[in-house]
Amino acid sequence: MVCPRCVKAVKGLLDDLGIEFEDVVLGHATIKSPLSPEMLSRLREALEREGFELLDDLQSSEVENIRLSIIEWARMDGDRPALSEYLQNRCMKEYSSVSKLFSQMKSITVERYAMLQRIEYAKELISYGDKSISEISWSLGFSSPAHFSNQFKKETGISPKQFRQMHSKDRQFIDSI
Repeated sequence: MVCPRCVKAVKGLLDDLGIEFEDVVLGHATIKSPLSPEMLSRLREALEREGFELLDDLQSSEVENIRLSIIEWARMDGDRPALSEYLQNRCMKEYSSVSKLFSQMKSITVERYAMLQRIEYAKELISYGDKSISEISWSLGFSSPAHFSNQFKKETGISPKQFRQMHSKDRQFIDSI
C-alpha cells in the first residue's frame, strides 16, 4: 500500500470479507484475531485481485518496509540524509544487511531502486510544470542540475527538457517500479 487510496481499498476488502481489524496504515494492517487458513487464503486472493500482496512472513514485511522507506526518502524535498544512513535508522539494522535482504528479495539494488523512484518523482514534478529543471534537481537532492540531467537521460533515454516538451508523458505507478 503506497497511498491513501490503497489504505481505503484494503479497509474495504477487510470489511467485505468480515475481517475485524484494529488499524490499516501504509504497508501494514493489524488484524484483531488470527485468521483461519481458509480466510487467509481468501484474503490473499482478494488482495491479489486488487494488485496487492499479502506479506505474512517477517522477511517480506522487512522488504516492504525498506521499499516504503526508499520511496519516502526519494520524495523528500531538498537536503536529505544519505540513503544508507536513512535506511539504517528506519529499519534499525546495519545498512549492509538491509541492502543484502532487499537485493535478494527484489532482484534490484537499493541504490538502483532509489534512483528509479527519484526519476519517477522527477517526471511527476516536470509534468506539473511549475518548477524549473534546476529547481527540481535541487529539490530531489542531486549534486547539480547536470548530474540530474545525466541520470534522467540514462534512465529514460531523453533529457528532462525533452520530457517536459512531450505531449504524452511516460509515467509509471511508483509501486510497479
